[in-house]
Amino acid sequence: MSHPQPLHLGENMQDLEKMYSKLPTDIKFRPLETICKSARKLIEQSDRHYIDKDEEKAYVGYMRLMMIVQDIRINKEYGRKKRIVTDLLGTQSDFDIILTKLEKLHKSLQARYEEQARRKGLSSAMASPREPSGYIPALPATPQNVEPTVPKVKQTVSATELYAMINDCGVSLLIMDCRSAEDFAASHLRYDYLVNVPEHLLVAGMTSGKLNDALPEKSRMLWSSRMVKEQVVLMDWNTIGIPSQDTSIHVLHYILCHYDQDMESTKIIRLDGGYQSLQLHYPASCTNPSYHPPMAPNNSDGDLREIEYPDIKAIPMKEDSFLRAGFKPPIDRHSKAAAVSLYESLPKLQEILVEHEQILDKSKLNAQEIIKTETELKNLEQESPEPGSVEAQQSLLFTVMELKDRQRDIEAEKARLVREEETYKELEQEQQDRGEQISTEQAEQLEREALKRRLLKKEREERELVELGIQLQREREREEKLALAREQKRLLKENVPEPTKPSYPEERPQYLGGPRLPQFDRSAKPLADHNHNLRARDLDVVQRDFAPVYGTVGRGLTGLKNLGNTCYMNSILQCLSNTYFLNEFFHDSSYKMHLNRNNKTQGKIGEELAAVIKALWTGQYKCIASKNLRYVVGQYERQFGGIEQQDSHEFLTILMDWLHSDLQTIQMQISTSIDKLPPSEKAWVEHFKGKRSYISELFYGQIKSTVKCTRCQNESATYETFSNLSLELPQDFNICNLDNCLDMYFHGEKVRGWYCPECKSNQDAIKKLAISRLPSILVVHFKRFYADPDAIATVYRKKQTLVKFPLSELNMSPYLARTEVNRNKRLTTYRYHLYGVSNHYGSMESGHYTAFCLNNVHQKWFKFDDYNVSSIDASDVQASAAYILFYSCLPDRPQSDVR
Repeated sequence: MSHPQPLHLGENMQDLEKMYSKLPTDIKFRPLETICKSARKLIEQSDRHYIDKDEEKAYVGYMRLMMIVQDIRINKEYGRKKRIVTDLLGTQSDFDIILTKLEKLHKSLQARYEEQARRKGLSSAMASPREPSGYIPALPATPQNVEPTVPKVKQTVSATELYAMINDCGVSLLIMDCRSAEDFAASHLRYDYLVNVPEHLLVAGMTSGKLNDALPEKSRMLWSSRMVKEQVVLMDWNTIGIPSQDTSIHVLHYILCHYDQDMESTKIIRLDGGYQSLQLHYPASCTNPSYHPPMAPNNSDGDLREIEYPDIKAIPMKEDSFLRAGFKPPIDRHSKAAAVSLYESLPKLQEILVEHEQILDKSKLNAQEIIKTETELKNLEQESPEPGSVEAQQSLLFTVMELKDRQRDIEAEKARLVREEETYKELEQEQQDRGEQISTEQAEQLEREALKRRLLKKEREERELVELGIQLQREREREEKLALAREQKRLLKENVPEPTKPSYPEERPQYLGGPRLPQFDRSAKPLADHNHNLRARDLDVVQRDFAPVYGTVGRGLTGLKNLGNTCYMNSILQCLSNTYFLNEFFHDSSYKMHLNRNNKTQGKIGEELAAVIKALWTGQYKCIASKNLRYVVGQYERQFGGIEQQDSHEFLTILMDWLHSDLQTIQMQISTSIDKLPPSEKAWVEHFKGKRSYISELFYGQIKSTVKCTRCQNESATYETFSNLSLELPQDFNICNLDNCLDMYFHGEKVRGWYCPECKSNQDAIKKLAISRLPSILVVHFKRFYADPDAIATVYRKKQTLVKFPLSELNMSPYLARTEVNRNKRLTTYRYHLYGVSNHYGSMESGHYTAFCLNNVHQKWFKFDDYNVSSIDASDVQASAAYILFYSCLPDRPQSDVR
């Protein structure tokens, strides 16, 4: 075994630090490719020194390489040329090897210098007067920053200590002020290296990269300097000691420690007492020392045992959920003031009639599309079978389903307009009966009558087209039945058994008259764990094969092939792919730092989803096949591995649990014992068993369930975690608003026979739900499928209710628990905006899933129908096919679009 070469460059580690820390002054201004080529040569030279056992030259070379990498990362061209940097300098695993070598070299050299000093009769302290900074910059994908020596750093500094650091020219310091932008503008510290990271950006799911994008242009340079500063100080208004969960300074510290590969946690300290302490001790260093923020109301009411509803009569009930706009309002025939008020609040009859005419035009065009598609489908079925004809038939049939659902939506809108017309006429008649006349202009009356004549004509034309479309559908269905009967007769005559169904994806779809597939029992809820006894070899994943169809498309506009009724899976994958923060997280290979290899799925679900999302966003494929993801999913939940149609909500719920488990590696920081935590916080920690994940930070929220005794007014509260809200739809309405569905979910309901711990007996009570923790990504599911109570056997039906939901400015603050408002105040700064919809067309027996997604790059809505991707108008997003809505309150849009 060869021995290391003799020491020859220095007497201690400090001498080596002087050698590698001096780089050419003009290196930052050189072209990025030139810097990378120099770094490549340095890697080769250092590798040779390492092989030759020249530890000093190898250490200096590798450390100089890391210094150069630091300059590469702050180069203005780096964002555009990451791939070039990777090609020249190597991959993640290459730099992991270099970091491991550096750690070994440091330990070896440190020991050798100390031994050399002892031989010379010197103390180890003289041999190594001080430890080097040990800062080893890393590429973006580097999972950890290796430090030969980790110095002990205080977690907090006082205002006096910070002031001394500011005035010490030898201290390299960056201060991050995480108060609101308004408070920062009103008063802040006079210091050049001060950056405001507004508190509304500091919400669960944010990363350092997205913080950089969300900051104003002038703040980004200061934010980037955090990589090279020796110390980074965080401050808010007045936090003393360890900050509590969900405060802005806690979230900022968490982001820098866990989702910022540029930062070392040992560099981060907090200002004890916050900016208020600086104002008190050094008012001259503040722009406005007399400024204080307005006092926010304290809604915690801790002394009241977190009483949610002091007055039980103030609890809104579920039966009042559908009294909002969108339903026919009652007319108070005994109150003139009420009638006039309602009359004036309605659109004028002229406007209603104009809108009615527009709806009829839309209905006529849609009916023509149905006739055209039915004719194409009929002609295609009559032609001789050709390769691809089955897929073409399936595509046309899906189009018919979509058009019929759209026709149903138009009918619901027409019914709404008719109700408004009737209400208006009734009110007008009421006014005339009282001897008053609100609209007496003769010209208006003549124009109205002419418009009504046009409406009658268009309604007649529309009815004719609809009847023709129904006739074509019946003829097609009759031909399908005759063809099936002839085939069965031929098989019986020839005494040949009917061929078994092939197990490959090219099987004839159930929608085209083939044997019906087993119905999915949507009443069954997913269990927490499945298939414990899978063999290890069953979990092995073959090499990924996306079977891509090449073609230049926009980023994120790649379709997904249907692998045999996997449209339910494709719909969810496209919505997750367009979840911008999740997309960004999986595009950075550092997500592998957080993979949990000790759980049931061993991190494989997360890896395969990341691979699919990356492929969808290359922009070089028209469509791909998610074969490997489907294979892995099928290993852990066999129902998703077959070719039968499944429920997209069922798939999403299980997938979220898998992804959370695959990435659940981050220990929750608890400032006190778990028993001393507030009830909601304790329930949160216990549900996740003390470990969080990026998925839990994005998608998971918490519901507070309060039961109040009607006799003694005693309250009892429990907490439950959710990844999506499942909302009931009204049974007797064809159209409603999302607000109505939310009201019905969160409003109170009567509970009989509840055991009251205060009364020590069963009592009547009122149970009400509220949100105790809002998620950054809010997923809303509509319960469209239900068991028909009138059917003899268990038969599932579908509610075709058209739900009117906002595309932006969804306000969830009315549904927050009164005692939890402070926790969620930053999430309510920005209202939720819609970015994805999973649609279901057709019925329970035969249906099809698609997705509508807002592409963040193009800022346009697109329809994802398996391998077909097309742009759509935002006005077409609202439809009765909407099954799952994806809302975000994160500022992932351009700042000009965020309100």
